[in-house]
Amino acid sequence: MKTLLTLILTVASLLVSAQCQILGLPTVKVGDSLQLMSDTAAKCNDCYLWKISSEDFLSVQSSAEGKISLEALKAGTVKVSLTVETADGNLTCQRDVEIQNPSQVKEKKCDVEITDFKDVKVDKNTMSFFPNVISQKYSYRWKAFYADGSTKESEEKIPQFTNNPNSVINAVEVQIINKMTLCTSIITRTFGEKVWFPRVEKVEQRRYIQGSYQQNPSKK
Repeated sequence: MKTLLTLILTVASLLVSAQCQILGLPTVKVGDSLQLMSDTAAKCNDCYLWKISSEDFLSVQSSAEGKISLEALKAGTVKVSLTVETADGNLTCQRDVEIQNPSQVKEKKCDVEITDFKDVKVDKNTMSFFPNVISQKYSYRWKAFYADGSTKESEEKIPQFTNNPNSVINAVEVQIINKMTLCTSIITRTFGEKVWFPRVEKVEQRRYIQGSYQQNPSKK
């Protein structure tokens, strides 16, 4: 009985860990485009399999390297699924996308100037991230997604997150909120172990030992 319970717990833990996450906005308006991306790095560029529950609501515009661009066709709720092939096996995840009809009231333009963020290495175990525009009129909600499925959050303008071979950041998302208009913009970047810790191929160097090379005597 104890062995069976241990087996069940082991299988359950594997099922929980064998997950990925789909990053991106949960809602989109009819006629607009939506970009989703995987938080997990695959073993190759073509090792991402996306599925849309109904292409009557969402149509695929493009798909490459863990990112998919979709166009909203009509209002409704659609399930988006993703299978990521990694060196340790396949990971699966899914999320619902709500497609809304455009509002009859003209919306205010979201006046967030920040369009990207940069990363800088603080030390061998820490990475820092900062927006490409620094302004007091914004607040920030940062979220780091790790290879083991865990996440860490920060509301600092320039946050620092642990990043080392034992705790690898797969993706970072930031929500930028305009304090005056409460308009929100979300930016996501994916990284992975290959970006942070690229493997360097070792080149074997031959060592010269005196007398190891002999010159053929010239014929007389």
